[in-house]
Amino acid sequence: MKLAHLAPLLGLCILVLSWTCGCTSAPAGGGGIQDITTEPAEMRIGLEEALRELEVLDGEGLEDLTGMEIVTVSGSGVDSTGNATTWTLGVRQAGNTSLMVHSQGGWSRYVWHGPLPENPVDLDAVVMPVDLYPGHAAEIGSLGEVTELVLIDGTYTVRSEEKQTESLSFDAHTGEALP
Repeated sequence: MKLAHLAPLLGLCILVLSWTCGCTSAPAGGGGIQDITTEPAEMRIGLEEALRELEVLDGEGLEDLTGMEIVTVSGSGVDSTGNATTWTLGVRQAGNTSLMVHSQGGWSRYVWHGPLPENPVDLDAVVMPVDLYPGHAAEIGSLGEVTELVLIDGTYTVRSEEKQTESLSFDAHTGEALP
């Protein structure tokens, strides 16, 4: 077979192959490269689970909790189950103050030079957010789907993320609503 005879045959093969592979037509939704990346889901975690992770770090020698006094707890992006995207602990330890932040699945420590409350928080004696939120679902739900939570001096303050002026207060030891 001569080379001149192969050229049309080769062209026909390429045309048939292109047509069967769908390379000559665009999909119904448009052609070209399409972005298939997705936004990562916001990971929420309960305060108790975040604290267990901190204890694991202490046990592994990656964080020293000896003498650490928690004086404030705050949660950002708290949903109706009491789980948050970020937990922040204001802590005092060995004469220094710092913020312990749990976000994106891990703990980080930041030096803090600002004031912190005087009284420590006894986390064994307070109602955990995972119990507080479902127990006051209607009240807290009126603030919006996602809220901010702060625990200082035995009082939880739940604030709307959308309307920062709206908030509710609860006794952290009993879970009862405060006026």
